[in-house]
Amino acid sequence: MGRFSIAALCCVAAQAAVINGVVLDSSTGRPLARALVALRPVEGAGSKAASTRANHSGQFSFTVNGGMYLLRASRAGFAPFQYGQKEWKSAGKPMTVEQDGSQFLDIRLHRYAAISGTALDENEIGIPDQKVIAYPAKQPLEIAASAMTDDRGIYRVHGLEPGSYFVRTAAKELEDGSGLLPTFHKETAAVDQSFPIDVDLDRQAEDIDIRPLAGKLVHVSGSVYPPTPITLSLISDTGRVQTSATGTFRFDNVAPGFYELIADGGDDAAGRGRLGSFREMTVDNDMDGVQVQIARWRETEFRIEDEKGNRIETSRTKITARRKDLDGGGRAQVLKIENNSAALGPGRWEIAITPPSGYYAASFSGSGLADSHGRADGWNEVVLRDFSAITIKLSSRPASVHGTVTSGQDPVPGAPVYLEAFDLDAHKRLTDLRTVRTDVQGKYRFSNLAPGVYRILGTFEYDKPDVQAMDAAGARTVTLSEATDTARDLDLYVP
Repeated sequence: MGRFSIAALCCVAAQAAVINGVVLDSSTGRPLARALVALRPVEGAGSKAASTRANHSGQFSFTVNGGMYLLRASRAGFAPFQYGQKEWKSAGKPMTVEQDGSQFLDIRLHRYAAISGTALDENEIGIPDQKVIAYPAKQPLEIAASAMTDDRGIYRVHGLEPGSYFVRTAAKELEDGSGLLPTFHKETAAVDQSFPIDVDLDRQAEDIDIRPLAGKLVHVSGSVYPPTPITLSLISDTGRVQTSATGTFRFDNVAPGFYELIADGGDDAAGRGRLGSFREMTVDNDMDGVQVQIARWRETEFRIEDEKGNRIETSRTKITARRKDLDGGGRAQVLKIENNSAALGPGRWEIAITPPSGYYAASFSGSGLADSHGRADGWNEVVLRDFSAITIKLSSRPASVHGTVTSGQDPVPGAPVYLEAFDLDAHKRLTDLRTVRTDVQGKYRFSNLAPGVYRILGTFEYDKPDVQAMDAAGARTVTLSEATDTARDLDLYVP
């Protein structure tokens, strides 16, 4: 796009433009009522962001100023669509709407992938009420989705992104009291001997049958002290089972393996806060007499300091936490900080901080942090058992990087630019991927960065590329120093 066209896009339209269209199921052509359609202008060229729901006929409409826009459509059960994307995992491209112009979009959404099959016993008879779990084909295992078999032993795990998956049954007791162990397709207890299943959008991988291995299941029982109403969760990488208890508890049909036992209750009798406990244990035989010592949640204190040791109010920051349980844990939540403290249940957590503008996270320290807890400006792992105090030091000398993305000699508006903190020796990403879009002049900027080695890429080919995609695209390496603003122009990557 030439400079003259970009200058024209910067002008405010004298009359309104219209973007309308219809959202359809790509397989059947039927309208997708209630699909969410979101519109976002490229910085410096367009109206405000807006969103709407498709009507019963799948139709939608926006009235906007002429300009350049990014459009996204989504509905539960379907992979999201971005206007101009090459493939489902590509980033969308901007559309240009002229003054007093209109544009009609025919949007086709593709269903997520699914895996189906039958869990079979020794006589090739389907096993009802058998849990089946799908994991992305990588380690450590993380649950992607699960399903229960029907009365014929047939399962269907759905909502899967395209890719490769391991499929596994969970432990189960049969009618005669015999046990079935967690078993991968095809008939192995070891993940490195499992057969990965490839799936794609609008497709269902069928006849992925599993014959669970017979084996001894055990029980875990014990008591809660002091006796109080509590919910106990026994968690492994096949999921979790829960029971309510006051004085004693028992988990049956437990497969041998490594587990977390988490107790979670309401406020104590004195109203001094929630109750709970956390422990890790290896189960290889029946376990009786397990003691669960209940204690009041001790609030985690957060002390935020600058490089000189001066206190920074927590209200100026955003602290986010997510559980890191064996079955994948929970979603990230922004903590409610009161008096510099937040209540977090016992167990394994990951914590990240968003500092105020002009700072970066330089270090995490305190009780409960893992030996290799992560990088201060990313997720930091902590195991909370009792009172914890975490000190986070911020530096007021952040780095930044900026530049222009071009194709040939022309700047590229609305192009995604990806930045990853990277360990060259270990060849791994150190923090979550950062993403910005270029403005109408093709310019981008990342601010408030920790010094270190990064890789950077501008492309429409990927949406949130992983390490392998960054490799394939030849992402550029840049080393950022404290309190510096580095210029790095980028050629738009096109294969």
